[in-house]
Amino acid sequence: MRKGLRLAAEAFFISARHLESLPTAENNSTIGLGKGQGVLVLGPFSAGDSLRIYRLQRQGISLDLQWTLTQPHMPLWEAWLAFLTQQAMGQPTYVLYDPYDGEAFIQVRYRPHQAAADVVYVAPALAHGRRTVNAWMRLLESACSDAAGRGIQRVFANLPESGPEIDVFQQAGFTLYAGEEVYRLAQLQLYQQKEELPAIRPQQPEDWPAVQRLCVAITPQRVRQAEGSIAPTTGGNRNCRRYVLPSEDGDDLQAAIIIYSGGLAHWLRVLVHPDRHPMAGTLVRWGLAMTAGGPPKPVYCNVRQYESGMRAALVAAGFELYTTRSLMVKHTVAWVKVAPQELVPVLKSGAEPVPPAFRINGEAELQPSNGRLATEHI
Repeated sequence: MRKGLRLAAEAFFISARHLESLPTAENNSTIGLGKGQGVLVLGPFSAGDSLRIYRLQRQGISLDLQWTLTQPHMPLWEAWLAFLTQQAMGQPTYVLYDPYDGEAFIQVRYRPHQAAADVVYVAPALAHGRRTVNAWMRLLESACSDAAGRGIQRVFANLPESGPEIDVFQQAGFTLYAGEEVYRLAQLQLYQQKEELPAIRPQQPEDWPAVQRLCVAITPQRVRQAEGSIAPTTGGNRNCRRYVLPSEDGDDLQAAIIIYSGGLAHWLRVLVHPDRHPMAGTLVRWGLAMTAGGPPKPVYCNVRQYESGMRAALVAAGFELYTTRSLMVKHTVAWVKVAPQELVPVLKSGAEPVPPAFRINGEAELQPSNGRLATEHI
């Protein structure tokens, strides 16, 4: 890993020296292909885009609050990490330079073990003018198209509830499916861990089916259909602790707690079974006790709009509403059901027409059936 870091740094400085003469959005200059012509750059990040990303990374908007609020964020480094690892790590980055729409870039992050990705950063912010809207639209189209080609079926975005970002994403094919509130505890008090939850324990691999059943009990069907998954996505494996509270019979769970500790803050996620809402306050205090110790850091906690009972528990523990978000999704792949073609004997004088293919939603497809399951990129 250290060798990779050194190679990335060396490549960046080499490319930065090479790119010092590149045109910028401010001077509206173009790279000459010939008299009166310019270059359009739209595609995945490459070494030649380093200086462009460096110039823009402080002008953008982060759509991943957990990532941004809990640890330092450097879009250029994430772009290089994805470039060097062939998108196995880091954040795949797509870059635009156009003489008319200016410079811009977008970053996504693939969800582990899911055919899904999140839009996590876009630069510059929409406040930079109308042509920025055009740049966002083109970048979203490029990123979603590339994701579909890699087997990604859903692209998610976590946007401010009020603002122009929602309109742009809707124009790009994203739909709203849920809302979310993020609460903040600025000063973590000294919570003493009490024996109020003697049955709580670290999550084990064999608990995964029970965690899924807990998520099904909490999440409305429309949200499960939109997300295509019933597993919580908060936090990664690194610096993330997961706990479960089994029910009395031991088969199902009363609650699950996820604690992510970053360099700047802690992030708390509490999942409570609908029949156990009265114990939400106890779970929040227990989670705060587990984050105590070390340098003082703020604590954030996100709550979906349908998770009743959690807001009152957070306010009672000293949390304050930090922001409200809108959760959006774009389905990049639509499965098309194709009816099998009838086998016609050789000596039969004629064959009946093959019925048309049908989508899952019942809309007729115009192409003839070929007996296979096809995909259509949207």
